[in-house]
Amino acid sequence: MNFVSVALLIATVVMASSAETDPPRHYDLNQAKELFESFVKEHNREYKDDADRELHYQSFKKNLAEINQLNEKNPYTTFGINKFADYTPEEQQSRLGLRLPAKKT
Repeated sequence: MNFVSVALLIATVVMASSAETDPPRHYDLNQAKELFESFVKEHNREYKDDADRELHYQSFKKNLAEINQLNEKNPYTTFGINKFADYTPEEQQSRLGLRLPAKKT
C-alpha cells in the first residue's frame, strides 16, 4: 500500500510540473502584439524594415488563430507558438522541400 501512495505522489508531481511547461490551448488574439514581441526576443528575430516586421506580425496573428482552431479540433494534441510562428505562407511553402513542376498550358 505504501508503494502505491509513493507512486501516485510521484505521478502527481510529474504531471503538475509538465503542465506548467505545456503551451496554452488558446491564445488571446487581443494580446497578439505582446506575444509577438516575446516571440521576437525569444527567437532573436530581425526584420529588414518596419514593413517586413508588420508583414511577419500579421502572419504571426493569423498563425495564432490557426493554432487556436487546431487546438479546438484536436483535444489530444496541443499546438503552440514555435520558431515558425511568424512565417508567411510563402516562407512556409518554401520550407516544405517539395517543388512541383509548373503546369504546362
